[in-house]
Amino acid sequence: MTKKQQDQAAAATSERRAEPRIKAGVSVVWITQRSHPIEACLLDLSPHGARLRIPEMVPVGTNVRIEAHELLLSGTVRRCCRIQGAYEVGMMLAEPMDMVDQLRRLDAALLAESEPVNSKTAS
Repeated sequence: MTKKQQDQAAAATSERRAEPRIKAGVSVVWITQRSHPIEACLLDLSPHGARLRIPEMVPVGTNVRIEAHELLLSGTVRRCCRIQGAYEVGMMLAEPMDMVDQLRRLDAALLAESEPVNSKTAS
């Protein structure tokens, strides 16, 4: 698939969305019953779904758990396709999430983790 075809497919998909998606761009742990936990990138979220980038192919229908700081999501893989050397996964969440509250907690946890520690030098 050419870059132009990928862009057209992405535009067509975004036009069909019934719910707004919020960009996340955070590192998460991807866990299934049949494989070891792997690091993944949570690209975006909606109340009923998530889009991630993972290094391995996963079959459609696989049950998944996603963990990051104070975020815990579970759901089922609805699509998995290879894009630029990795796999993009679309999953349907098992339970709708309150995105604003969950993202606010995740942002606070990530901000706290990235803040530099003040070190006082002894005189």
